[in-house]
Parts: sequence; C-alpha cells; structure tokens
Amino acid sequence: MSDVYADVKAYFANDPEVEVLKGRGAQGIKRGGKLFVMFMKGDLIVKLPEHRVNEIIDIGDGVSFDPGTGKPMKNRVLIPARNSDMWIKYSIEAKKHAK
Repeated sequence: MSDVYADVKAYFANDPEVEVLKGRGAQGIKRGGKLFVMFMKGDLIVKLPEHRVNEIIDIGDGVSFDPGTGKPMKNRVLIPARNSDMWIKYSIEAKKHAK
C-alpha cells in the first residue's frame, strides 16, 4: 500500500524547523509543537489565516473542514486528493504562518 502523503513528507523530511509525525495518533507536520498540516483519510488539511482559507475555497482548490462538530473551522481548509498536486504548495504556505 503506497503512502499518498509521501511527497509532502519527503519535502519536509530534512527541514529542521518541523517534525513529520509518524506512527499512531495525529498524523501531520508540526512546527513549534503545533500542527500546521494534517493528513486525514487521503486528503490534506492545512492551517491558514481565515481570509486565506476563504480564498482557497472560493477558487475551488479546497473545501471547508468540519471536524465532526457540524461547524467548519475558520482557520483550516481541506485540500482534497484530486488536488494533491497542490499539497506541497499549500503546506509551504501553512508553514510560513505556523508559530
């Protein structure tokens, strides 16, 4: 079984500012102890400022992310697998905003 996130993980693998999470539990990439990229069910979720999340949704690159509460998160956007060619681009952008 191939890892659909392999390219994103490889891109950040040698970045000393981040931690690519492995194993059980939350899967994604952290900077400063905070997740800025999350891997979920074959899609990618990135944490960005609300205005940027809205722009990405408006241009059709992503969709609102609802963690199951019935209320979408304002600072997260889900980039679906069909747009996986944009995952690294949006992950780099999310890293710039992560503190």
